[in-house]
Amino acid sequence: MRNKLKEIKENLDNNPKFQESLTKMKPKKSIWGFLGVILFFFVPEIINVLYYKEINAWVYNYALNAPNQTMADSLIWLSKHSFDGEISYINIGLGIAFLIWLFKD
Repeated sequence: MRNKLKEIKENLDNNPKFQESLTKMKPKKSIWGFLGVILFFFVPEIINVLYYKEINAWVYNYALNAPNQTMADSLIWLSKHSFDGEISYINIGLGIAFLIWLFKD
Protein backbone atom coordinates (compact mmCIF):
# COMPACT_ATOMS: atom_id res chain seq x y z
CA MET A 1 0.00 0.00 0.00
CA ARG A 2 2.80 2.37 0.92
CA ASN A 3 4.59 1.66 -2.37
CA LYS A 4 1.40 2.31 -4.31
CA LEU A 5 0.95 5.68 -2.59
CA LYS A 6 4.56 6.60 -3.38
CA GLU A 7 3.99 5.63 -7.01
CA ILE A 8 0.84 7.75 -7.21
CA LYS A 9 2.68 10.73 -5.65
CA GLU A 10 5.55 10.38 -8.12
CA ASN A 11 3.11 10.21 -11.02
CA LEU A 12 1.38 13.37 -9.81
CA ASP A 13 4.71 15.14 -9.31
CA ASN A 14 5.72 14.31 -12.89
CA ASN A 15 2.33 15.04 -14.48
CA PRO A 16 2.47 18.49 -16.15
CA LYS A 17 -1.33 18.81 -16.39
CA PHE A 18 -1.69 18.20 -12.66
CA GLN A 19 1.06 20.72 -11.86
CA GLU A 20 -0.63 23.30 -14.11
CA SER A 21 -3.98 22.71 -12.40
CA LEU A 22 -2.33 23.01 -9.02
CA THR A 23 -0.77 26.38 -9.86
CA LYS A 24 -4.10 27.65 -11.21
CA MET A 25 -5.86 26.61 -7.99
CA LYS A 26 -3.32 28.25 -5.69
CA PRO A 27 -4.51 31.64 -4.42
CA LYS A 28 -2.45 34.52 -5.76
CA LYS A 29 0.01 36.15 -3.41
CA SER A 30 -1.78 39.48 -3.25
CA ILE A 31 -4.21 41.31 -1.03
CA TRP A 32 -7.08 39.86 -3.11
CA GLY A 33 -5.91 36.29 -2.56
CA PHE A 34 -5.62 36.91 1.17
CA LEU A 35 -9.00 38.63 1.37
CA GLY A 36 -10.60 35.90 -0.73
CA VAL A 37 -9.45 33.21 1.69
CA ILE A 38 -10.54 35.28 4.71
CA LEU A 39 -13.95 36.14 3.25
CA PHE A 40 -14.67 32.62 2.02
CA PHE A 41 -13.51 30.58 5.01
CA PHE A 42 -13.45 32.74 8.15
CA VAL A 43 -16.16 35.41 7.83
CA PRO A 44 -19.05 32.92 7.42
CA GLU A 45 -17.95 31.18 10.63
CA ILE A 46 -17.88 34.49 12.50
CA ILE A 47 -21.34 35.39 11.18
CA ASN A 48 -22.63 31.95 12.20
CA VAL A 49 -21.34 32.30 15.75
CA LEU A 50 -22.54 35.87 16.24
CA TYR A 51 -25.89 35.92 14.40
CA TYR A 52 -27.23 32.36 14.28
CA LYS A 53 -30.31 33.21 16.40
CA GLU A 54 -31.27 36.13 14.16
CA ILE A 55 -30.71 34.08 11.00
CA ASN A 56 -32.86 31.21 12.29
CA ALA A 57 -35.61 33.65 13.36
CA TRP A 58 -35.58 35.26 9.90
CA VAL A 59 -35.79 31.86 8.19
CA TYR A 60 -38.66 30.84 10.45
CA ASN A 61 -40.58 34.01 9.56
CA TYR A 62 -39.79 33.48 5.89
CA ALA A 63 -40.98 29.87 6.11
CA LEU A 64 -44.39 31.03 7.32
CA ASN A 65 -44.99 32.36 3.78
CA ALA A 66 -43.73 29.22 2.05
CA PRO A 67 -46.04 27.73 -0.62
CA ASN A 68 -46.47 24.47 1.31
CA GLN A 69 -45.70 23.03 4.72
CA THR A 70 -43.10 20.57 3.42
CA MET A 71 -40.99 23.39 2.01
CA ALA A 72 -41.37 25.38 5.23
CA ASP A 73 -40.30 22.40 7.34
CA SER A 74 -37.31 21.79 5.05
CA LEU A 75 -36.19 25.43 5.31
CA ILE A 76 -36.45 25.41 9.08
CA TRP A 77 -34.63 22.06 9.39
CA LEU A 78 -31.85 23.19 7.05
CA SER A 79 -31.34 26.52 8.82
CA LYS A 80 -31.22 24.88 12.24
CA HIS A 81 -28.54 22.48 11.05
CA SER A 82 -26.58 25.06 9.03
CA PHE A 83 -26.67 27.92 11.52
CA ASP A 84 -26.22 26.23 14.88
CA GLY A 85 -23.79 28.72 16.42
CA GLU A 86 -20.85 26.33 16.40
CA ILE A 87 -17.59 26.69 14.53
CA SER A 88 -16.88 24.34 11.65
CA TYR A 89 -13.36 23.14 12.34
CA ILE A 90 -13.11 21.68 8.84
CA ASN A 91 -13.79 25.09 7.31
CA ILE A 92 -11.35 26.83 9.66
CA GLY A 93 -8.73 24.13 8.98
CA LEU A 94 -9.12 24.54 5.21
CA GLY A 95 -8.81 28.31 5.58
CA ILE A 96 -5.62 27.97 7.60
CA ALA A 97 -4.24 25.48 5.07
CA PHE A 98 -4.96 27.88 2.19
CA LEU A 99 -3.33 30.77 4.10
CA ILE A 100 -0.21 28.67 4.69
CA TRP A 101 -0.22 27.64 1.03
CA LEU A 102 -0.67 31.28 0.03
CA PHE A 103 2.44 32.45 1.87
CA LYS A 104 4.56 29.39 1.19
CA ASP A 105 7.01 29.70 -1.68
